[in-house]
Amino acid sequence: MSHRDNNKPESPVQNPHRILIACGLMLSCLAAPLPGQTFSRDWRMDITVNQVGFTPEAAKTCILKESGADRFDVIRTNDLKVVFSGPLKISQGDFGSFLLGDFSAVRDSGTYYIRAGQSRSYPFRISPNVYDDAINLIAGYFALQRCGPSTTGYLAPCHCDDAVRLDNGKHQDTTGGWHDASDVRKWVGATIHGMIGLARVCELTKNESLRARIRDELRWGNRYFLSMQEPEGFVMSHVGGDALRHGDGNRWTDNLVGPEGGEPATIAPAPGGSTSQITIVGAKDDRVIQTKPLDRLGQYKFVIAEALTARVMKQSDPDYSARCLEAAKRCYDWCAKSGPESRTETLGGALAAAVELFRANGQERHKNDAIANAGRLAQCQVTEPLARNDPVRGFYRRTAKDAEPYRDIYHGGWHLFGLCDLVELFPDHADADHWRQAIRLYACDYLEDLSKRNSFGIVPHGFYAKQDPGGGRQIGDLWYRYFMPPSNWWVGINANITSAGVGLLRAAEILREPTLRATAQRQLDWVLGCNPFSSSTVEGIGHNHPPQFVNGSEFSPPTPRLPGAVMNGLGGTADDQPFMGDGVYHVSEYWTPMVAYTVWLMAALQD
Repeated sequence: MSHRDNNKPESPVQNPHRILIACGLMLSCLAAPLPGQTFSRDWRMDITVNQVGFTPEAAKTCILKESGADRFDVIRTNDLKVVFSGPLKISQGDFGSFLLGDFSAVRDSGTYYIRAGQSRSYPFRISPNVYDDAINLIAGYFALQRCGPSTTGYLAPCHCDDAVRLDNGKHQDTTGGWHDASDVRKWVGATIHGMIGLARVCELTKNESLRARIRDELRWGNRYFLSMQEPEGFVMSHVGGDALRHGDGNRWTDNLVGPEGGEPATIAPAPGGSTSQITIVGAKDDRVIQTKPLDRLGQYKFVIAEALTARVMKQSDPDYSARCLEAAKRCYDWCAKSGPESRTETLGGALAAAVELFRANGQERHKNDAIANAGRLAQCQVTEPLARNDPVRGFYRRTAKDAEPYRDIYHGGWHLFGLCDLVELFPDHADADHWRQAIRLYACDYLEDLSKRNSFGIVPHGFYAKQDPGGGRQIGDLWYRYFMPPSNWWVGINANITSAGVGLLRAAEILREPTLRATAQRQLDWVLGCNPFSSSTVEGIGHNHPPQFVNGSEFSPPTPRLPGAVMNGLGGTADDQPFMGDGVYHVSEYWTPMVAYTVWLMAALQD
């Protein structure tokens, strides 16, 4: 990302310091070198910092591997003036020993870099709208991932023949939406996050041009999601995913719709048992709709997405807004038929969905459902310290009866979001103090406490009860990790830490705890380069991106580099140390939840 302050070159007259520097260089060339003197301008680029920057009021930190330096300077780029100097403090943590600098006192808008001895950082900005360019770039990523008869998709038009139902072989128009990851699949449970993230940004930003772009993007995404809702109210699972075996729908098509009149097609494995194709007799190469209902948390996210979309569309298009709200209500009612939820994962989703519906229509039923789900959620929370000498507590078990801790990597912290919504909506309710205490336990005694145990301030992936999953980090009878164990299926931490960042911001406001806002900032800092590799995991922003993941075995051409894409994120070794990979999908693939929570956190930090 370019920095506006550096776009216009300075003349020597504008900057007399340049004249002095030039004169010094000429004189040094004429004189004999002194013993030990160096003329090298090479730098060790090993001071890590958020490579985009900070709002003026944000907590601002830089990190350096231990060296001989004991102080650091913040230097303004346009005049090379040192605007702040501070100590580098030794920080011992789970990832090793580092030097930590705090320059939160620097608030003036401008472009800066950090220097400590012969080490320096990449430039970054301080500005009230510091994330505007990044948010716009990420909004553009969704337009590049459009699927169907678009004009912006990176291989548009594509998949205009989506899709044939798996249950009866009939064609059903499910065009629209976005490709997920570095694939051409359209997983509803993953891509629905795009609706939520974009709608949240639309509510937070004051940029009318961006709001208009987002509303247009929401319509494109929702063209697909609304078509995936069945008359009963539930949402089907996916198009182009794994219908009969892995990867059978992850392919390009000829864009030609199958037989007219919706005549049933015969679905069968391709000749030779190919793992990359599926033959649909009578419908050419149309992809398949997996008609089974999406998992329950995905259903609730559909409700949340449609209620949010109804809200942001209400003024500009009341009829479309009403259609979205009706879709949300139908899906919620279908879920309600199965009775109350019991798992932390779905309780959080049900709570947040009920809150969004209450905001949209004010029905007491949805308010009562949300409050009831908060009560059930309370039964899953660990409220006692894990050890006599360690105050950590506040995380959730899988259920009230299952002692295994609940862990998440990309679904998001809906239990925390929902509780914050309840306090915000009903601050004087008889249970409001219980909700505040649950928020405090989770945000302060769990997320914030464990974030202090590493120099970069990131929150954990979660606790494990049965055995050490690797890393040896034990509190009481439990072990914790920051990264998923690298066995079988695993992905990086970007969605986990950025969704936690959103929740921490909400909790900071509810509890009036400004330190939680600083912890939220550090989650975004990690994604944007303040990590042991000084690696930004957002394409087109910052430096030292992990190598690109290329899916060259299932379809061609593969997904190219897409500006604004957020990768899965850095992963961890078996010993739970940070790992950047060599282009593996675990780290470098583009997943919609990672994109959605990252852009939401940017907008919330800037709000």
